[in-house]
Amino acid sequence: MLRSIVSTNFLGRPAAAWLLILGGLLPVSWAADNPSEIVGKDTQMERSVAMSSRVDDLLKEHLQSIGWEAAPKCEDAEFLRRVYLDLTGELPTGADVLDFLEDQGPKKRIQVVERLLDSPASAAHLARVWSSWLLPAEDGAAPFQPQPFGLEAWLAQRFEENLRYDRLVADLLVSSGPTESGPTGFFVALGGDPSRIASKTARVFMGVQLDCAECHDHPFDDWTQQDFWGFAAYFAQLSTDSGAAMRSGVSVADVAVGEVSLPDTEQVVAPKPLVQTGFSGIGTGSRRQQLTLWLTARENPFLARATVNRVWSLLFGRGLVEPIDDMRSLEIASHPELLRELSEYFASTGYDLRDLFSVLAKTAAYSRSSRHPSGVPPEASYASMTVKPLTQAQLSMALNQVSRQLFEPGGGTTLLLQRQLGQLRGDESEAKLGIINALVTLNGSLWDRISRENSSRLLKALEGPHLNGQKQLQWLFLTTLSRLPSAEEVAVFSEVMGRAPAAHGNDAADDSQEEAAGQGAGSGIQDAVALPLKPDAVKAWQSDLLWALLNSTEFAMTP
Repeated sequence: MLRSIVSTNFLGRPAAAWLLILGGLLPVSWAADNPSEIVGKDTQMERSVAMSSRVDDLLKEHLQSIGWEAAPKCEDAEFLRRVYLDLTGELPTGADVLDFLEDQGPKKRIQVVERLLDSPASAAHLARVWSSWLLPAEDGAAPFQPQPFGLEAWLAQRFEENLRYDRLVADLLVSSGPTESGPTGFFVALGGDPSRIASKTARVFMGVQLDCAECHDHPFDDWTQQDFWGFAAYFAQLSTDSGAAMRSGVSVADVAVGEVSLPDTEQVVAPKPLVQTGFSGIGTGSRRQQLTLWLTARENPFLARATVNRVWSLLFGRGLVEPIDDMRSLEIASHPELLRELSEYFASTGYDLRDLFSVLAKTAAYSRSSRHPSGVPPEASYASMTVKPLTQAQLSMALNQVSRQLFEPGGGTTLLLQRQLGQLRGDESEAKLGIINALVTLNGSLWDRISRENSSRLLKALEGPHLNGQKQLQWLFLTTLSRLPSAEEVAVFSEVMGRAPAAHGNDAADDSQEEAAGQGAGSGIQDAVALPLKPDAVKAWQSDLLWALLNSTEFAMTP
């Protein structure tokens, strides 16, 4: 009898126990929250390294089948900017770049990946990303639009703990209480509408677009209108009671009544899983608990595949399935076997999201140059790295770093900047760099404040007597583009500065450890014979160069 009731998830944990945990009948500590507790750390490290190698092998097989070679390894500075932006959403400091360039250790790329993934900055970045996926755009459709920070803070804490991802999803989907607690803001931001919540849940956690089936059977897939409303019925008994309709008084709870029906009919639709996976939940507990058990069950492949596809798109610029929320079939993936094996691996680790990022960021494919010697490779071949436009959050944070905190992160000015910039990546992987963004960039007052000599803290920090013109030039490049200027760039700007320095490469040349711009300057920066310039002329070229670097395509991209 028990055997027929109890189904097991990936870790051999009884699925019935999840219901008891979610319902509060068993202590939460009964579940292994930290994926590293599942297997020994050394054993898991070996599995992680083996999986990175397997990813590269599968990509190599594909390249051989289409007759392409992989692009060479990218430069160290290029890799450092990439991994900082991808894993923390922030730029490396100039000192970070110089230290990385000087480090001759063979494992320095692996070490920086591990260090960044263990940092609070990485958890905060992932929280911003997931929050942007979960919350709707500010279109005024919801009666109450909570600020994203409550949900972000909740997510950041879970990511920092490295809570197993299926548990994070379960905690979110069954959350109750006031919106100040964080996760319930997901339901309130969608107006408590079962159809909107169902659609967003399917997109983010299953990689499935159900929207077209809301009013009629899906024209391009097997989903029917009955499927859509059967899925939405799991959220029909969710209440977002605002009491006296006060914005600060919204609370989420499960109630005993509430149904959905087909549009323009009185036909009530009962809750029903989208597909039969061999496990359909247990008929006790709230409807949301039943759905969560189905979604996180071992027999259900949707959660693992959707998560792997989203993480892959974050790091490689496009998903193995595109669009990332339209995974109609495993076979439509650019690399079906790769997606299948990665998904099975991710589930077998106990949904260890940090390990998944680590596996992919340590592959040879992730370290490839974005420039291929033979031209533009075939799409989705991953012969070279895709250049990714910065999101509005990444760009605003980068500007904050360059401005040396001219305005506080998360403050009103930063939020205004993000709204002005708009959503630079519309469908998670599609760049939308339109005329409005260009005009904001070129003429916006914030850009002007950051680059003006009388208001830029960075330019003021470069006025120190121990920094000659060439070092100032190099720190401007390090701070904005995360690299040293090329020999050609030094030659061009030397004319502007009235200097004639020796040709400069990317090798460290000056071992002095001077302090400049609040960072360790001097290391890797060559001295130059300085010709005298009037102070106003010096400030002018610095300001103009900073403005040009901030408005460059390179600054707005992850290499």
